[in-house]
Amino acid sequence: MKRFTLILLGLLLSLACLAQDALLERLKAANTFGTLQADFVQTRHSQMLTKDLVSEGTVALVAPDKLRWEVVKPYRSVFVTEGEVPAQGRRFRIPTDKDFSATVLEGEDVVVKLVPLRRDMKQMFREIIVHADKKTLRIHTALLVTPEGDWTQLEFKNIRTGQSIDPKLFEKE
Repeated sequence: MKRFTLILLGLLLSLACLAQDALLERLKAANTFGTLQADFVQTRHSQMLTKDLVSEGTVALVAPDKLRWEVVKPYRSVFVTEGEVPAQGRRFRIPTDKDFSATVLEGEDVVVKLVPLRRDMKQMFREIIVHADKKTLRIHTALLVTPEGDWTQLEFKNIRTGQSIDPKLFEKE
């Protein structure tokens, strides 16, 4: 799940890389920030489980590479990273237009459907669907669907950008 989270946050920071039209450019501008703090609700659905797993927590991000993902319900868990090379030996990189194709739909929300183009991304995702508020273009929900049909939905609330974040939040516990 940590890898999903890193990829999702990279996507939220980089919709401009998928710039196919003016709306995607405006989405990128509305979601570009130096700092972000938000509450989240994460719902995980698996065909192997009898009920969905729901967790709540907070996220703090300082561009380009500081992340704190803290689950507070139903248990406490903290994941902190700061420009580190993952165990797989590859540094996380922000996805580009070579990684995903994008389709934009407008309705009650602006919806961007991302379909992976690279083989390694196809092994992780069938599609990623991002919802943004039609008025502000601020992203508030993302649905990550695996090739097997399992999914994780992230809903972001109380989103705050451009505020100072205590560096101690990114220290390992």
